[in-house]
Amino acid sequence: MLGAGAGLLATPLIAAGFVSHASLDGWIATSLLAGLMVVIGALAGSRISPLASLLPGLVLGVLAGGFLAGAPWVTPPGVVPLPYEAGYRALLAGWALPVACVLVVASLFPSRWRGAPRPAEPPEPAEPPAPQEEVKVQEPPPLPKRIPSRY
Repeated sequence: MLGAGAGLLATPLIAAGFVSHASLDGWIATSLLAGLMVVIGALAGSRISPLASLLPGLVLGVLAGGFLAGAPWVTPPGVVPLPYEAGYRALLAGWALPVACVLVVASLFPSRWRGAPRPAEPPEPAEPPAPQEEVKVQEPPPLPKRIPSRY
């Protein structure tokens, strides 16, 4: 659940970062790109749910694949504001597909889909022994009396 939320939050964050990166210059653009790579690396890490990397990877992959295939639904007129149109096209033509591949491949490992090991249940207490009847200990028979020796 937390991974899906992180993935849904990271998808527009990554897209907005790449779109605005295209219109910036110098150190600001480089710093923004470095920050985006840190976010992508954190999503691809193994300590977080695989949904956190799968959701943005699939969205970016579908958009980039549709753009490269020439699908008209990827860039409908009027959906993206004009100042961001160039950055959006640069995202789809350049960064979206490699980033999508990294995020999707990072979520494919089976070890990321396994749950955390559950703590072992404590062993059930052994049943108390059933009360036994008192066993009477038999005493050995008495030794024969000593016979006096003749010597």
